[in-house]
Amino acid sequence: MFRKSVQSLTALTKACGSAQYRSLYSASALGIEGYEAYREKTRTQHLHNVDNFKRKMRDFVSGSATNMIFTEDLKNIIHLIDNTPEDKQLLKDTILRYNQQGKELRFGNYVFGPVIMRACHHLGDADLALDLFKGAGGDGFFDQLTSYQILGDMLYEKGRYREVRELFDSIKSRQIQGGRFPKHCITLTFAACYKESTPEAFQYAMDLWKELNAVGHVPMRKATAFAAALALNNGRPEIAVEILGTVAKGNYVTVRQLKTLALCALGRLEDVVPIFRSVLEVKGPFEKQQTYCREVIQKVQEAVKQAKEANVSSSSLQDLERMLEYLETNGQIVNDTLDSILCSEIVSTAQRKDNNSNLADSYNSRGGRVQQQQRNFRPTKKYQQLRPGLSEMN
Repeated sequence: MFRKSVQSLTALTKACGSAQYRSLYSASALGIEGYEAYREKTRTQHLHNVDNFKRKMRDFVSGSATNMIFTEDLKNIIHLIDNTPEDKQLLKDTILRYNQQGKELRFGNYVFGPVIMRACHHLGDADLALDLFKGAGGDGFFDQLTSYQILGDMLYEKGRYREVRELFDSIKSRQIQGGRFPKHCITLTFAACYKESTPEAFQYAMDLWKELNAVGHVPMRKATAFAAALALNNGRPEIAVEILGTVAKGNYVTVRQLKTLALCALGRLEDVVPIFRSVLEVKGPFEKQQTYCREVIQKVQEAVKQAKEANVSSSSLQDLERMLEYLETNGQIVNDTLDSILCSEIVSTAQRKDNNSNLADSYNSRGGRVQQQQRNFRPTKKYQQLRPGLSEMN
């Protein structure tokens, strides 16, 4: 029963992990929306002068080496480029000339890396981002975790999962911004390994998990779910159970369903009973009803059927059958796939205790701020919640 369950489970998760490419982080979380808003503002400021400005900059970068490219010039180019080969080449040439001028001529603190990566993300051009990264990355131009994160998200969205792993190796070796294990990059790496789902990707993910465990790093819950799902894909439900055991609260939608699948694959149906019971328990009137994916429920039903055919007799099987009926009756079975839930976009990266965890606003400049008050259910003048301005999206 064990071998049959594992093979059946692997077929399910691979079918769910189809080749549908999508971003892991939302445009808002990556600051793309902020870039696009500032892009419109820049175009409005230049109005009918955009083409003339681009022509002037082409003359500058192709002319004498004494021609100066100022910070404001590069900022404008980043926000004015269109999706054409000529404009992309202009961006490359402008960055190259800007870097060649020497850091002693730079008196501002504008950080270009994340903004350039957002521009490439906006254009949907991962190759341009990689070319720029490889060309100017050695000078520390892109030595910001946010730059790596946006580039990694582009590669993930294009299905270039191996390159996501290579990018993470670069982060570890260079210890960008003083850290070897940035949590968002780790999440993206486990997501790429899960989507790739090859023996090589599985081994890489398990080695990374062991490395994180050795240094006491606790990955984000989504990263943990990706690692466990990858173990299931590769027929190792026992590893999945161990990985999921590191989550403090096991009632999260992905965690409990992955654990249910792993336990079914191991023939540990008696351990599924308390998980179902916790879902069926009557909660408070305002608490959200917990649900299960239909495909997961079908796997439990399949495991119960196999156990009965093997003449396994226990009260746990009877309890499971009753609970399966209750879940259906209560409307707690949904048609969403587990893969779609697992790979759903991360829409916010801000956390209460970590102001630098927000990819969209962790790099501030001293420029003028355009602030927008967020919705506050108990607004007071003393504790206004302010959204970082577009000029801070550096």
